Amino acid sequence: MENSAPILELRNLSKSFPGVRALSNVSFDLKAGEVHALVGENGAGKSTLLSCMNGLQQPNEGQILIDGRQVTLATPSIAIDHHLAMVHQELVLCPNLTVAQNMFLGREPRGSLGTIDRATMNRKASKLLETIGVRIEPNRKLGTLSLNEQQIVEICRALATEPKVIVLDEPTASLNDDQVAHLLGIVKMLKSRGLGIVYVSHRLNEVLEISDRITVLRDGRVVTVLPAAGLTEPVLVSHMVGKASTDAYSAYRPRRLGEMLLKVDGLSKAGKFRDISFELRKGEILGVAGLLGCNREAVAQALFGATETDGGRIVIGNAAVKLKTPHDAIRLGVAYMPADRKNEGLVLGMNVADNASMTTLGSVGKCGVLRRRQVRRLASDLVRLLSIKVSGLSQKASQLSGGNQQKIVIGKWIARKSGIVIAEDPTRGVDIGAKAEIWDALQTLAEEGKALILLTTELQEMLHVCDRIIVMSRGRITGEFQRSEFSAEAITQRFFA
Repeated sequence: MENSAPILELRNLSKSFPGVRALSNVSFDLKAGEVHALVGENGAGKSTLLSCMNGLQQPNEGQILIDGRQVTLATPSIAIDHHLAMVHQELVLCPNLTVAQNMFLGREPRGSLGTIDRATMNRKASKLLETIGVRIEPNRKLGTLSLNEQQIVEICRALATEPKVIVLDEPTASLNDDQVAHLLGIVKMLKSRGLGIVYVSHRLNEVLEISDRITVLRDGRVVTVLPAAGLTEPVLVSHMVGKASTDAYSAYRPRRLGEMLLKVDGLSKAGKFRDISFELRKGEILGVAGLLGCNREAVAQALFGATETDGGRIVIGNAAVKLKTPHDAIRLGVAYMPADRKNEGLVLGMNVADNASMTTLGSVGKCGVLRRRQVRRLASDLVRLLSIKVSGLSQKASQLSGGNQQKIVIGKWIARKSGIVIAEDPTRGVDIGAKAEIWDALQTLAEEGKALILLTTELQEMLHVCDRIIVMSRGRITGEFQRSEFSAEAITQRFFA
């Protein structure tokens, strides 16, 4: 592989947006049977570079070569025609269609009369799934699959285009450890079959395990290209941030807990969860741990009025309440930061200022008319408070890196001054520097007297920042741990209780 010619080569790519130079003379190459990782902090230029590879955007300068021939990737379909496929961080699938229909959407096999040949489509889908060692019925509705299974379908959809190059953008961001191990096994298998793989992940331990080479981006430029063998995580982080490695978590800051702000007593929802009981105090960060499928997200949504319950009681302050809609919860001082920031946390087509002020329209408007000066002042304060990197308040949210998008989701609820904050995977898909800043912001909220409920797929995050952790399994609470009792092994054991 060392002496083989690249199957994909980017030469001196540059890309600018209004007020921002996203890429500057970036070069990158990939060989057959190689995993070449791309790492960097949020805002380093990774997403822009992937978009240029995939035909979503075109560089202002530079060349893209496939098998030594210069190509123009004007659209994603042209990239596919050149045998380059991409699996996006946010799954691009249709839950109402079958597994096979999703794999071949837009490229369905046709019979002699031009109609879709479903038998052939299902047979091809089964063969793809069998190729990567997975048993999923091709005629099963995609919406009934687990997140891990949907991720595999997304990879199979890319493989259905018969690519020479496959780009994996944060493929494990929402998976637990066992699922990550399974997916990395699939990547190794694809590599052994001669595919070139561009691998993007903020989980640096995965990058070091799976990669042959690693390219580090910072501020839109290539900092270095390193062989993965023998490389350590602290050294890699130092290249990413331009200084010695720092912890991804701000140090735990003990707080004096105040009065009870929330009490949940016997909360139940048929088929989802039952007999959920706990209390939450002012200044406390409570973690809710569990494997995917434990339905802790359904509990969080019930506390935000997004899911109806069958029984039990919710007390906020000193009053029992009925949360029939999110509006009810917001009015009573409950905030919800969803894991899916692109679809549920932001309006990507709106600008930074409008997203940041979305939860406070009553205070920045009068008689139904927004006071733009107040909107911009509020947004400017949040940008400064959370160190959000933007070209301006009029920049669209869709143009920001994942970490900066997440900071806006947090910021809009800071502006609301809610007393109870539910944060679901607040650092999903963000870099090590942004993680520390987000945890610092959440701990600051607790120090100001807010009460936080934290759900995250990374147990180590909870162990670093929480005052208390409750564990859920199959819709029930199976354990509770005070900070002095924290043990990753003991908590994990309760996942299976």
